[in-house]
Amino acid sequence: MQMQGKVVEEVPFTGMTVGRDSEEMCLLARIFNGYANSTRLSILLLLARRGETKVGDLVTELGAPQPRVSDHLRCLSWCGFVKVRRTGRNAYYSIADDRVLDMLQLGEALLRDNIELIEASEEIRKGA
Repeated sequence: MQMQGKVVEEVPFTGMTVGRDSEEMCLLARIFNGYANSTRLSILLLLARRGETKVGDLVTELGAPQPRVSDHLRCLSWCGFVKVRRTGRNAYYSIADDRVLDMLQLGEALLRDNIELIEASEEIRKGA
């Protein structure tokens, strides 16, 4: 297979059923959706930088209401991206899987490597 002048080896990923109505694809899309929000990404980056962090500290840092932060944490927890440790009334969150850090680094690298294309696309959309 050719992609932008490079030869990509054809390797099947898994036996997952493809198609927009595939239950596996819908679940995989929900997992990727965990990364598709600036607040959730901010939470993940804060946890990556600080390690285990109390919910109240995330609320303060993000400047978002506690119920909204909790909703995002529930999503991240469902995706398997974060884990919680409870002590009394306090909940402490941390990154649950090192692969989450790998995805964040990959996303940052893709952004860095494609920033000129992204910015040009934004200029075109704005009508410049």
